[in-house]
Amino acid sequence: MFKPRRPEFLVLIVAVYVALILNQAFWQKFLRLVAPNRVSDWLFVGGAAVSAVLLAYLVLLAFSLKPLLRTLVLILLPLTAAAAYFMKEYGVVIDSHMVRNVFETDSRETGDLITLGLVGYVVFLGLVPAVLFSLVPWTKRSWRVDTLTKLKFAVAALIICAVVLLPIWGNLLALGREHRELRMTLTPVNYISALTSYLRDRERKRIKTITPNGEDAHRMAFGSARKSLFVVVVGETARADHFALNGYSRPTNPGLSKIADLINYPNAYSCGTDTAQSVPCMFSGLSRKNFTNAKAEGQENLLDILERAGIDVVWRENQAGCKGVCARVKTERLTGHKVPTFFPSSENYDDVLIDGLEKRIDSLRTNTVIVLHMMGSHGPAYWKRYPPQFETFVPACKDAQFSRCDLPTIINAYDNTIVYSDHVLTRLIGVLSGAASHGVDAGMLYVSDHGESLGEHGMYLHGMPYALAPEAQIHVPMVAWLSPSMRDSRGITPSCLSSRTHGRVSQDNLFHSVLGIMQVETRAYDRSLDLFAACRKPAS
Repeated sequence: MFKPRRPEFLVLIVAVYVALILNQAFWQKFLRLVAPNRVSDWLFVGGAAVSAVLLAYLVLLAFSLKPLLRTLVLILLPLTAAAAYFMKEYGVVIDSHMVRNVFETDSRETGDLITLGLVGYVVFLGLVPAVLFSLVPWTKRSWRVDTLTKLKFAVAALIICAVVLLPIWGNLLALGREHRELRMTLTPVNYISALTSYLRDRERKRIKTITPNGEDAHRMAFGSARKSLFVVVVGETARADHFALNGYSRPTNPGLSKIADLINYPNAYSCGTDTAQSVPCMFSGLSRKNFTNAKAEGQENLLDILERAGIDVVWRENQAGCKGVCARVKTERLTGHKVPTFFPSSENYDDVLIDGLEKRIDSLRTNTVIVLHMMGSHGPAYWKRYPPQFETFVPACKDAQFSRCDLPTIINAYDNTIVYSDHVLTRLIGVLSGAASHGVDAGMLYVSDHGESLGEHGMYLHGMPYALAPEAQIHVPMVAWLSPSMRDSRGITPSCLSSRTHGRVSQDNLFHSVLGIMQVETRAYDRSLDLFAACRKPAS
């Protein structure tokens, strides 16, 4: 079927294919940054392209034993094609945090990302070339001749690469330092490096003991028979500038905007750009500056401290998991539970998080903190996150492959998720408003885990390295509400709260604000990070 070919030439074809064809996202970004308009600029671009091909060639040549190389190509090309698709389709970059998202998501979210475009890339740009490569026979020659020939080609490639690289090396380093995202779009280097980093971190984080945190925690006793309930709502993928409360031109907050005593923080920022960073960070008390996933996994968090202080803690999950935060507290997993009213495509809408809350309040016997983990605005399948009656903005994109949708329809679908989240939060506040009649002081704090890119600079979704992340991925909505009885019992003045909402706040505030509002004393508490402390009279 195919004539025998010399392996060093077959390797060169694969190197050219990987370095140039499967790296369109990299070269588009590279050309945009270099903006070549002179001969010297084009020589720089050409030198970079030749160097990329030769470096790929040298690596592949080192693995060019027939069974080994064929196996490597059968794995490498489909994975590289998949990476190329996601970078092209959504404008993302690939680092260890993105790899963590891949490994720590669930099958429902993964299913949303499997599109015809992805399948087409993997099959036609990955599997087909890999199979064709495997079918081509190699020229027969002795082991000695084969080794010497490959060595000659490797030396020649190394010399040419050095000659090409030397004149442009300084400029390449400068470009790479100034634009770190470049190396995160160069595939397969990006995902191999990210996977290695992720696995190394996983190995390092195999923890046998959890370091105690807030061992001195206790709740201040005031002799009141009233119980306290505070609800922490962890939103998903909501961006602050798409909240009407923050000045967005569309009416995305029809419910919350009518709540007179709502506390809105328009300048709130996340700890990370993905769930796997932000959720553990906000409950860790470490602060964004000091946070690492390894540190957070190695110590107790806010929920452990609350339980130590005698407060009942419940985590209600309608997402892909709590990222280890709820490992030691009562957890109610609602994802996949068949609830007749809210059960589309084997997923529950976020209304399920509020179901049964009134009954729980009625039977409350101890001070309680409930965490509600929303599905929120999780993309790219935005249209799956809200019931049909909440499709306020039309037409809405109903395809996870964004290249098939116009940008306005993508934004319509996303904004509909915000409208629905507004409904869920409004319903929650409505239920908590009735808690006083059951002898319960109630309140809530909502903050999204991170934001979302919606086509700005050709970028979609989230997960960019924090230092490179656009405002859309880190500027998040945050709102709070305290019942009159909770405000009174804590000596909090509403006007004071309203006057202190325009400064910059972040997810660092959550840990200390919950401890403060639940009247927990511990050395782990920092009053300066408590959103409510400045407006709270000292306890008598």
